Amino acid sequence: MLGKRMENPVFLVGQSPDLAAFLPDRTMDSENLTSLRNAKKKLRSCKPSLVILCVGSDDDISLCQSVAEYIRQGLANQDTRIILMHNPTQQLDEVVWLEEFQINACLTASEAKAKFNASVLKRELATFEYIENTYRQHDAETEMLVCITRFSRSDEKLTALLSTFSNALARLCHAHCSFEIHLENTSCFRVRNSDIAGKELVKTLQSLLSEGGLPASLAQAIEEQHPQIHLLDESGGLEPVTQLITTRIGSYLAFPIVVYKRVVCLLLYLIPEQEMDRVSMKQITIINKAAEQLTVLLERKQAESSLKKQYTRLRDTLLELKSTKQALAHNEKLASIGRMAAGIAHEINNPLSFVISNFSSMDSYLDNIIQLQSMQSELLTAIDIQQDQKAAHLKQSLSEFEEQAGIPFILEDIRAIVADSFNGLQRVKNIISDLRSFSHNQTGEKEVCDFSVLLDDTLKMMRYDLDNKVSIEREVQFKGVLHTHTGLIEQVLVNLIKNAVQAMETAGTAEPVIRISAKELDNMLHIRIRDNGPGMTADIQQKIFEPFFTTKPIGEGTGLGLSVVYNIMQRLDGSIQCASEPGVFTEFTLQLPLQQEDASEA
Repeated sequence: MLGKRMENPVFLVGQSPDLAAFLPDRTMDSENLTSLRNAKKKLRSCKPSLVILCVGSDDDISLCQSVAEYIRQGLANQDTRIILMHNPTQQLDEVVWLEEFQINACLTASEAKAKFNASVLKRELATFEYIENTYRQHDAETEMLVCITRFSRSDEKLTALLSTFSNALARLCHAHCSFEIHLENTSCFRVRNSDIAGKELVKTLQSLLSEGGLPASLAQAIEEQHPQIHLLDESGGLEPVTQLITTRIGSYLAFPIVVYKRVVCLLLYLIPEQEMDRVSMKQITIINKAAEQLTVLLERKQAESSLKKQYTRLRDTLLELKSTKQALAHNEKLASIGRMAAGIAHEINNPLSFVISNFSSMDSYLDNIIQLQSMQSELLTAIDIQQDQKAAHLKQSLSEFEEQAGIPFILEDIRAIVADSFNGLQRVKNIISDLRSFSHNQTGEKEVCDFSVLLDDTLKMMRYDLDNKVSIEREVQFKGVLHTHTGLIEQVLVNLIKNAVQAMETAGTAEPVIRISAKELDNMLHIRIRDNGPGMTADIQQKIFEPFFTTKPIGEGTGLGLSVVYNIMQRLDGSIQCASEPGVFTEFTLQLPLQQEDASEA
């Protein structure tokens, strides 16, 4: 039956069920798809082997074309076979269907073509089965090679790895069932249960080996220590096992697991007669290569195991030291992450909370404004049609509603709400901008700049922040030029000057002064920014460059400014240091290399 496998069913598409009468009887088990929506739902849930587009009228053409286009382009499915079955009276351009909609064949629904149609359907189904088998074969080969790699990399037990490898090899050779025969000594064998071998088969094989020893067909693989694949004849010695299998077994594969020239396990696979043709020379070559690689990997794994046992004490000591170091680093990371999470939560939640509250009020205001607009529309309509009595009534109702709803207050308050909400969202934007500056590298080309001019531009840009609140003293002794990112240097200066201004303003410094100096020393440009503000304790100095650390009240600082500065100086191959004395001063020292030529950048 064509649609017997649920994973690869057969679908008939169209609203002309009478065409199905011209299909072979076995396709009647297929499912009809009469709408595009239903077709898409079905096609997404499985991979059909065959889709027959039944065109009996013009109404079917659009549906069939959409389904074909969805299979080939929407699902990118080139494997499903698509057949066009049309009424002899229906004139279709088959070339367009073949090229544009990528169907595989065009058939005519008539009694005279029934035999031909059946042969085409059979051929297309065979083609789909060949494609699927090729995919499965490729997957089985890949899986087996991956399993071999796992022997060298995985820490799983050997028995678990052997089971995984055995199942992959069983799929590669299309085995009906498989067994793991562990050789405890030359005359004692233990058969282990396999995922695809029934318990009764395992029990029978165990009894056979216990009573008569290893059959000659399997002893050869152990003796030669090489995979053997042969036909299974009556003298093979496995008749008690094969008689319990309803499928006729035609051949077997014996795969010995060899470690240091000793067979530790024999994998046995029974292959049905109908699957023998699918075991090609390519697969046999892969199996032989797998045996060689597996032997090398197992021997290496055993050698590694011996070395590990010899150095157990040293390994445990190193692991303990490493674990202690990781625990300390992890605790430090957790502390930073905790501060970061708290900073983000407080900084973003504060503006968002009143923005959300404002929008709730705005929603209520909008309801009143909309109702007022509706009443005004009714009043205008009444005036237009000259219903004076109704207009007077509406005018009175409108006046009462404006007074009751407080429309003048709403119109006045809504602007304040919008302004507050805009400021809150602007606050969130600034926080996100600081986060991006902290976590991402800034791009841009380096350029030659004059530091004195750059400082002038920075102070002009900050004139509103300074606003005659702080005196600026400058002492720039550097007359050379810098080859650097001017935008990044400006950002560093802005952050440091702004921090100094805010610190002195908060502390209420009587005569706030910021002194900025620059000079060349040891081929480095030393920039110092010093204020006479409240200063910092030693504990605070150790944390100022950590992200989200701030001494400001919650909601007034993100704690990212100095972190951004630190990261910028690192990217510019420079450095930053801080010196401070509580109640006296705070000074930041920046060091930038002066020789940053293009050659060194490369």
